[in-house]
Parts: sequence; C-alpha cells; structure tokens
Amino acid sequence: MKKLNEIINSYRNSPSVVYFLLENKALTIGAVAVIAFVLRFSLAVNSNEVLDALGNGLEFASIVSASMIAVLLYFKDAVNMQLVKRISESGHTTVFGLGEFSAALLTNEVANKNSSYIIFEKNIQNDKIEHFRKAGMGVVQGDAFDGEHLEQLNFQTMDYAIVALGNDRLNMELATTIIDHYKRKNIDTPIKIVVHIINQDLNALFHQAFIAPDADKTHKIDIQTFSFYEEAAESFFEQNYVDGQSSEIMDGSEDYHIVVAGNGELALNIIYQAAKKAHLPNENKLTIHVVDKDAQKFKKQVIKRYSGIEKVISLESVTLDDETLEYFNQEELWFKKNLTHVIVCYDDEEKNLKIATDLFNKTYLSRAVEKTLKTRINFAIFNAYNMSSKIDTDKENFKQFFSFADVKAICTRDNLLDEKHDLMAKLVHNQYAEQYTPNDLYDLQNKTIKDKIHDKWYDASKLSDKLSSIAQSKHIPMKLKALGLHSVKSEKSQKELLEHNRKIFDASLKDDRDSLGLSDEFLQDYSKELPKLWGDQSSINIRYFPKEYTTMLEKLTRAEHNRWNAFHYLNGWTYDEVKSKPKKEHDCLMPLAEFKKPELQLTVIYDMYAILYIPNYLANAGYEITFRES
Repeated sequence: MKKLNEIINSYRNSPSVVYFLLENKALTIGAVAVIAFVLRFSLAVNSNEVLDALGNGLEFASIVSASMIAVLLYFKDAVNMQLVKRISESGHTTVFGLGEFSAALLTNEVANKNSSYIIFEKNIQNDKIEHFRKAGMGVVQGDAFDGEHLEQLNFQTMDYAIVALGNDRLNMELATTIIDHYKRKNIDTPIKIVVHIINQDLNALFHQAFIAPDADKTHKIDIQTFSFYEEAAESFFEQNYVDGQSSEIMDGSEDYHIVVAGNGELALNIIYQAAKKAHLPNENKLTIHVVDKDAQKFKKQVIKRYSGIEKVISLESVTLDDETLEYFNQEELWFKKNLTHVIVCYDDEEKNLKIATDLFNKTYLSRAVEKTLKTRINFAIFNAYNMSSKIDTDKENFKQFFSFADVKAICTRDNLLDEKHDLMAKLVHNQYAEQYTPNDLYDLQNKTIKDKIHDKWYDASKLSDKLSSIAQSKHIPMKLKALGLHSVKSEKSQKELLEHNRKIFDASLKDDRDSLGLSDEFLQDYSKELPKLWGDQSSINIRYFPKEYTTMLEKLTRAEHNRWNAFHYLNGWTYDEVKSKPKKEHDCLMPLAEFKKPELQLTVIYDMYAILYIPNYLANAGYEITFRES
C-alpha cells in the first residue's frame, strides 16, 4: 500500500505522463513487457507449441518495451518544449546558468510548488536539470551569448531574469547582452534582471560603465546585482548584533573586538558589514583581528578593497596556522575582553567546520561545559549538514556555537526577487518630507507614489546614494537596541503601527528632546532653513547644533553621522571642501564636532531625521516596535 501511494503521488507531481513513465522505468518496462508478452503469447499459442509461444512472447515483449522507452525519450524533448512554451505564455522567471546559488533558489521554489521557471543552461548534462524538469520547470539548452538561442525566450512575459553563470565577467557580459536584446526588440513590458557579481569592484564598474550610461525611461528595465557572500554577511549581522547580544558594551564606553578567521570573499564581506554596523552611541572602538596563516597578506587585501577602513575600525593581523596546536592555544586572542564574536568564514565550508570543532574541543570546552562562555563562535556552512544542525539546536552542549550562510536559507525568492526585501531601504532612499512631519506615511497602494519610490530606487546614476540608504536601513536595529527596543514583523495596518511605534519610540526620547528644546514644532520651523543649502547659504540661521553629547538623542545623532562617514570611507570617498560625487569627495566627511560652517551644521537635521523617522520607516514596512528582553 505504501509503495502504491508513492507511485500515485509521483504521478500527481509529474509534469506529464511521459515524465512519469520515464521516472518509473522499471514499472513502465515491466507493465509494457507483461502486456506485450500476453498478447504475443495468446496469438502464438494457437499455432505453435507452448515453448515456441513462450519464446515468441518473450522476444516480442523485450522488443516492444525497449521501443517504448525510445519513443518516450523522443517525446520527452517534445514535452519539454511544450512545457517551455506553456510557461512562457504568462509571467515567469528565466534562470541563466544552473550553479550552486541558482540551484538553491530553484530547490526552494520546488518546495513552494512554484514551477514558473525556465532554465537556460549550456551544459544539458548538468545532473540538477532532471530534478527541476520533473518538478515542471522548462529547460532550454544553448549558448546564451548566441542571439538565435535568445530568440527562443519570450521576453514579453519574462518578469525576472537571473544571471548566474559562475563567473563575474560572463555574468556582466550576458546581462548587457540581454539588455541590448530587450532594447533592440523594443520590448515594452517591465523586467528585473538580477546579476550575480561577487567582486564589489566589478559590481561598481558594472553600474558605472554599463548601467548608468544607458539609463533611460523608455525601457522598463530594473537591474539588481547580487552577491551570495554579501547576502550571507548581511544575513549574519541581521541575526547578530555586532557588539554582542547583551547591552553591556552598548551601555558602556569600553572598546570591543571581533575575530575573523578567513581569507576569501566571505571574510571580506563580513569585515565590510561589521565596519558599517559598528557605530555605537558612546563611540566604542571596534578592533577586528584577522586570523590566517598569511594574515598580513589578507589584511592588505582588505585595505585595498576598502581603502578607508582604517579610519573606521582598527584592523589587526594575527598570523596562525590552523593545522597547528598553537592556533588554538592563543588565550590572549580567544579570551580577549569584550570579544563579541569569533567568525570562522573561509570560502571552504569543510575548513570552517574543522576549525569550529577544534575551537570547541581545544579552546572553549571548559567554558562551554561550565556555561560561562560569552563570545559567540560562528562558522560558515553553505550546505547545512546534520552535524551543523545538531550544533545549532543542541544549546545545552553548544550554547555559544552557531552556523550561518546556508545557501538554501539565503538564495530565496524573498532575498533575490521580492520587492519587500528592499522596502525599508527604498523608504529611506526616498525620504519623507524635509519639513519634519512625524506622522508621515507613504500610501504604498497608490500607484503614483509606488512608481515614484520605485523610479528613484532604480535610478542607476545614483548608485552611491542607494547603497548608502541600504546601509542606513541596516543600522536601524543598532539604534533601537541603544533605546532598549527592537522590531518585529506585524500584520497590523500601517496606520496602527505608526501610532503604536510613535508612542513607544517618542516616549524613549521625550526627556532628551524636552531638555534640548527639540519639540516637533521647533523641528518643523527649523527645517525651513534646509532650502538655503541650495540657495543663499549666508542667511542660514543655526538655532541648534549638538555640543555636549550627554543625551542619548545627541549620541545617536553622532553615531548616525559616524555611520554615514564610515560608509563613504569604506567605499573610497575622501574629504574635500568642495563636494564632488563623480570624484568621491565630500565636504561633510568629518566628525560632527569639526563642523564649523553654518551650511555644514545645518545638515545635522538629516542625521536627526535618520533617527526620528525610524517609527515611520518601520510602520511603512510592516514592523512593530517592542521592548527588548533584558
């Protein structure tokens, strides 16, 4: 009975009868052979002896069953092309290249029973193809750089194109080929092209050299770049505060530390994300200790990638070989005061697991058993194994050990394609009214407003502003933590959420604002000075600028400006009296305490808005502010 149910379920889930019969070859051959044998035997037994009839029956059965499989294989391709045609008739996604990351996305979609995908793959022998084909996804074989093969695709109904060929340069080349094809055919329906680019320098080049010059409003092409390692690093710090899970460091002024064991793209991105997040109200200094057998070389790579990083955090190299016991006996490193995280993040997951288990057994065993270990030990595992799952769930024995960077958890439709993933950053990017309006909300059901937010977000000429908005939105949890708050997803209406969020958030800053005289009315009046930044700067009247930094609001304002500075330093910007975005030069790139000119001091309003509008951003994105558990 169990086997019968499995066969029935297999039939129901198969995209066609042909696929079902091929998937169950033994059953198909057996059934056809029996039927053929019975027919041939019944005909032969009347004119021949039984033994001859048996021989004829068996011979005929073998010929028919073999022929049946050959016919099914022939029709399999025809069925696949019909499948591609059917999927292409309505909104769908085309995946160019079936590597590890795109395969993880498709595996998630199979689990969600979403088969509206077409896979464009040059290597038809890819062992993953059959799995997705059986799930009802279409497959097109060919070279994507060949125009004739692209003609097989229906761009008119293609909602998304995911380009992940396994090579940054090829991905960039194919993306531009698709864009050219889209424009040449004068296709008028919108498409979002997601391009996997690991190297951040190439990512910037792609936007500057290929996207920005071609930006036009006549074609509805949205282009998004995606890096698995960047997403993995972002995901890590969404689940882990850079200063640790407690508020001990946040509430004090002591410096803190993170150990990063790695030397590849994931380690680079972990360091980058940490440097963007590490801006606390009391300006606690973060030191990242890079550990590797060639740590000095990797440190130079970090500085080359993020040229201004040493203006943001302290970066120390620790040369150790994980194949030696000395690596695990460095008490001064592994038991450093205020060490919030040890992050083992080589691009080789087996190496990560080995180092993590050795750290547990050789370095932290005593404290793990005594449950006195405060530092979180994190290790990157790209394909979740039973062992890593056991470590994550068995907090009795592995309390402070955690895995992260599971490909299937990161390469989801929500992360890659869903507009909601970037909603908070889009709201930050679009900004609310310059004249402070604490109850401002965007009506995201209004197409005009939604299109305005959308168009500004995908204005390729403002990539730096867009990335800065993402960085600002990712820092919101740190600001909430400083106030003893955090946010959770909610089903309440945006209006209800704003009322609730404002009540809690405003109460946490009421004493500060009262003591500083920063009422809503004052801010609304003071913000009328902002237009003078683009006009007569000599008439600017500075009525407020922080000086003492004794209140949490002023400390958060300073932290926000430090965060803004850090983002720009990390991305190669430098200070100059005259602002020039093309040259990556900015006149605000200095500590707030050094702002002397009125036109600079007035810009502190924007730093304050980054804090005061947090309830609005969260409400608009569907999040509710709650109190953090102590």
